[in-house]
Amino acid sequence: MASIQHAIATARDHLQNRRPYEALSTLSPYLSQDPDNIEILQLIAESHLEVSALPDERNGELHAENAYDYFTKAATLDDNHGSKGGYEKFLWLGQLSGGQDAVKWFRIGCDGLRKDLSNQQTTVQRKLVLKKKLCDALCSSIEIWMTDLCMEPEAESTCESLIAESLMVDLNHQESYSTLASIRISQQRNSEARVALQRSWDLYCDSVAADKADQTLAEDGVDEVAQISALKTLTRCCIETELFSVAEAACKRILELDEEIAEVWYLSGLVAAQQYAKSGDINLLKSAYEAFQAGIELIEMGSDEPEELKEELTKCIDEVERQLTGAKTNDNDDGTNGREDEEEWLDILDDEKD
Repeated sequence: MASIQHAIATARDHLQNRRPYEALSTLSPYLSQDPDNIEILQLIAESHLEVSALPDERNGELHAENAYDYFTKAATLDDNHGSKGGYEKFLWLGQLSGGQDAVKWFRIGCDGLRKDLSNQQTTVQRKLVLKKKLCDALCSSIEIWMTDLCMEPEAESTCESLIAESLMVDLNHQESYSTLASIRISQQRNSEARVALQRSWDLYCDSVAADKADQTLAEDGVDEVAQISALKTLTRCCIETELFSVAEAACKRILELDEEIAEVWYLSGLVAAQQYAKSGDINLLKSAYEAFQAGIELIEMGSDEPEELKEELTKCIDEVERQLTGAKTNDNDDGTNGREDEEEWLDILDDEKD
């Protein structure tokens, strides 16, 4: 058993240092010796999940499926919902599942997190970690209710209940405000959504400033992949509610983290194009063109993006070129061009949302 514990410790170290292949190699020989070891099952699942997220991994989908299988076995063995190996496996299964299955796993994970938070022996620092995990899980559960289960009669009331709990757990949880904005957008309450989005962005900026001020925190801070994902969601909501200043700033921040994401160049172009449609500033239209071109170039260089994005970028470039030509010829001065341009970009945004 000592050798197994040593292997588990070594694998954890590999995962913490982003070496998932090494973690798999370390643990795989021990799985046959102890096939029901929940720690090994969870670590192997996490390793497969890390591999699936690697940009150059061709079998990413297969690794994600393997992760799901190992997490499921670990969850089945933990018949007391968290007493053996904690609650992470349930939260991961929620992320990897859909529909009612995802809701079930998130519910089990959230119940466990609530239990730990109510434990008087839990340290203050540990409670901060648990609060973030609980808020993240509640927001993820809301996303399931707003997509997979949106037609269920209890969907709206469930979302309201979950977001209320998330804000009660932590009033300064950034993603909760983005999620609240998504709910309000779905209810066509855009003015309230904009307030929530601004709050989400302000909290993000505060967290970045705190990370810069505390180098220790910066080393263990929010993973860049998670940051980018949250900021993309924020940007889309800001575009939809015409909160362009925040959308522009969020795109700029993402590109500081990783400038080789074609989707972000696409979003940046949409922001500039919509601003042009409102203001008529031709420089904004040129900025949109440059952003769309940058996105296309990344895809043509082999960026791993869906074919639909390339089609959208091509359509946007064609529209910008048409509008630039119209602006140069200046063939209509009665103001209808500006209104038509705005309508064109609204149509493109509607297509993009679909």
